[in-house]
Amino acid sequence: MKRLILIGLALLLLASCREGEKPALSYSGPLNVTLKKGETLPLTAITYIGLGPQGAEVLIEGQKAVKQRGDSLDWEGTPLPGVELKIRTRIISFDSATLRSVGIFTVNISEPSPTPAPSPQKAAFKFTAPVGYKVKKGEGIPGTTLKYAGKDQEGAKFEGLEGYPYRKMGDSLVWTGKLKEGLYLVLNVRVLHFDEDAATLSGTAEIIFP
Repeated sequence: MKRLILIGLALLLLASCREGEKPALSYSGPLNVTLKKGETLPLTAITYIGLGPQGAEVLIEGQKAVKQRGDSLDWEGTPLPGVELKIRTRIISFDSATLRSVGIFTVNISEPSPTPAPSPQKAAFKFTAPVGYKVKKGEGIPGTTLKYAGKDQEGAKFEGLEGYPYRKMGDSLVWTGKLKEGLYLVLNVRVLHFDEDAATLSGTAEIIFP
C-alpha cells in the first residue's frame, strides 16, 4: 500500500512539472542563401572564400571544403541558449563573386517567454516560415500572448490584442514580440474559420535575430 502511495505521489509530481513547462516552438520553411566572397552566413560558421580551381571554396568551422553545384551546404548549431538552428541547403550556382544555395531551415525554441515588443529595426538574419493553427477556445496562439476567446456577434474574439479584439473570416491578425533575449517573432495570420469551439488561422511567422 505504501509503495502504491509513493508511486501515485511521483506521478502527480511529474504531471505538475509537465503542466508548468513552457511548450517548445518549432518553425521550418524555405531558405535562399546568397553569400558574397569573404562573407559569413549570419548565425553560422560558414564562409564563402571564393572560386578555386576545383570549385567553390568554403570554410566550415574553420575547415576548408571544396563544393560543386548540387553539393550540400548544411549547418547545425545553437545561436542562443535554448535555440537550435538547422540549415539544409544545396548549392545551385557560384562564381568569383557570389555563391547561392537553396533549401530549408528549422528553428527549435525551448522554453520561450512571449512578450509583446516592437520588432528590431535591424536584424542579423530573418527566417520566414508558413504556419497554421487550430486554436481552441481559451487556448493561446503558439509563440504569442494572444488567446482565442470564442465566437461573438462582431466576429472571432481574441484576448491580448490592443484595441479592437474582433476579427471576421479572412481578416488579418498580427502579433509582434520577443520570444527570448535576442530573438523576436512577427506572426501574421488570417482567420480562415471560427466557431464557438475553435479558430483556424494560417499565415507566416517571421523569426528575427537582431
